[in-house]
Amino acid sequence: MKQPAFDLNDITHEPSDEQLDTLMEAVAMEARKHAQAAREQLMIRLRAEILAINPPRPQA
Repeated sequence: MKQPAFDLNDITHEPSDEQLDTLMEAVAMEARKHAQAAREQLMIRLRAEILAINPPRPQA
């Protein structure tokens, strides 16, 4: 069942525990996505820096 929308700034109508749980899970999911993207970008930069310092040797 879809929960009705709520406004966190509306102090006269507090959100239900289920609505808050849903909100917290959505925030956590977005944070995990952003963290994964940041990790991927850092690994790309790290690999590029390692290759710049220590380029692969030509194979004989």
